[in-house]
Amino acid sequence: MTNVASNQMTAWEQKYHDITELYALADELLETVAGAQSPETQLALIESLVETIGESADVLTDEYVGLCEGKPERTKTSKTKVEGALRKVYIAMADFGNRARDMRNAAHLVVKKLKRQLEQVIANFAEMLTLALDRIMQKHDLEAMKARHASIALMLYSVGKGQAT
Repeated sequence: MTNVASNQMTAWEQKYHDITELYALADELLETVAGAQSPETQLALIESLVETIGESADVLTDEYVGLCEGKPERTKTSKTKVEGALRKVYIAMADFGNRARDMRNAAHLVVKKLKRQLEQVIANFAEMLTLALDRIMQKHDLEAMKARHASIALMLYSVGKGQAT
């Protein structure tokens, strides 16, 4: 393999790893059950989020591999599937946040990590697809993401500028 091809493969592998890291974060959420005062209550609190992360990570890994294979017919359906999978996780995180708002919970730290990881996944997909981020996350999440990821802010600016003309 040439050096350029090798570098491209490494970049693709890293982006794939960024998606599969979601599984590790789901496992980390499950680990909070063992240390909780009431493991049953903790499991009930995080169960939906953990399931959603797993299901969405399955969709995202499948779509990422399909996009890397360069199948044009895949690109048409990938945008909807990727946005849907990401939206489900953001909704599940918001639901968890609402249910656990007034309590100290180790899962809050994991959810913060999950948000950062999702931002990286979104940035990776944004290099391949034009995503409607306002359909994926709430405005405050979008603003925070733009502040942390210059590439996303630039993409949103470019898209907005293209719509204005």
